[in-house]
Amino acid sequence: MIMVHGLGDHIGELHNMIHTLVENEYLVNVFDLRGHGKSSGTRGFIQNWEEYREDLHTFRKIIGTEYPNLPLFIVSHSLGGVIGLDYVLQRGNDVRGLIAISPAISYEASRMEKILIALMGKLKPDYKVKNEENLERLTRDPDIIEKLKADELRYHFATPGLGRGMMQTIKKLENQADTIQTPLLLQFGLDDEISPETKLRQFFDTVGSKDKQKIEYENMRHRPFDDIGKETFLEDMLKWLNEHI
Repeated sequence: MIMVHGLGDHIGELHNMIHTLVENEYLVNVFDLRGHGKSSGTRGFIQNWEEYREDLHTFRKIIGTEYPNLPLFIVSHSLGGVIGLDYVLQRGNDVRGLIAISPAISYEASRMEKILIALMGKLKPDYKVKNEENLERLTRDPDIIEKLKADELRYHFATPGLGRGMMQTIKKLENQADTIQTPLLLQFGLDDEISPETKLRQFFDTVGSKDKQKIEYENMRHRPFDDIGKETFLEDMLKWLNEHI
């Protein structure tokens, strides 16, 4: 198992999923994306999207060397969901399955954001655009909210360089979704304002894989693995994984 976290996040905040998977005898391998957590790199910045794809591929090769005879799954969340979908589109051979949780594929940039990304993407692509993060959009669990507030490794901004790469990748995924053949599980909450369900459903319908499943969760927000009722979410994930090995 390789896990890919979301924007501003890091592997330490995926504890609920990691703990559940390890308890059920899955080998979980994690890394902080460049510019995140304890990894090097400018916070929230990439020169081009291929950096994310190649970082994941390099990590996959390391894991493949250590465990050459085991099936590989990728579990991805939010920005990581876009990275995971792009990865199986480009390099999906021998990936047994992809779990995409609230992937940011449904993010819609505002007109002002598009102008800013186009302009600053050329003038200063590493310019920090701060977002006042409303943690209640992520989960209804007050304990998790307090934990996220106290996490000094998290950050709440992006850059035009990352925004440009993400918008280009989302457009490519929408145009080429029918060529994705990797088994897919899509999980998301219906109260997620960050990755709204309408576009996620549309994208799911166009994915070409004959082996795909979509599970929606009433009242859950952007981090269903950290939300109230997460036990159901985790059980569904395990059921799908067990069926695919």
